[in-house]
Amino acid sequence: MNRQQDIEQLFSMFHDFELKGVSKDGEALTLEFVIPWGQVWNPVVLEYQIIVELSGCRDLLCEFFVFKDYEANKSKPLALQETEKRITNDPQTLAKLGLEVQSYTYTTPDIYVLHCNSSKEIAGGELTFTVTDYQIFNDNGEPLTLGKLKQWASQWWDSIQEMWDEQKK
Repeated sequence: MNRQQDIEQLFSMFHDFELKGVSKDGEALTLEFVIPWGQVWNPVVLEYQIIVELSGCRDLLCEFFVFKDYEANKSKPLALQETEKRITNDPQTLAKLGLEVQSYTYTTPDIYVLHCNSSKEIAGGELTFTVTDYQIFNDNGEPLTLGKLKQWASQWWDSIQEMWDEQKK
């Protein structure tokens, strides 16, 4: 398996991953996420963070949508609320948006788009960047493998399946 396939496998696990931190230094992009999988661990860890260090990041852009007059319109259904498009490549701004990754797309040779929604005044957005390699770290800065993340993802989805099975009874 090549690195591009590994990166795709990594991003395919990103569902409801809350983006908490962003930094960029040259072609190095660091993304900090809170992952939901800690909810199935014993003991439960609600705010478990992972750090993904990406290399080969020549481009970084986020297009996001802000609800217009959020306070006045928040009682309306989301589909009826007007939004305004904004664009940023500032890591500090990105970290404050409260974006939650739902899925990704890949375009050759090295462009990735993380499709996000949000639970704040942001209706959602897309974070686009280039990447050629990655490293993953746990909340203590210790390296994590793709295999370990796959194991956690399986535990998470298995627990959801068990919940659905119990509800059907």
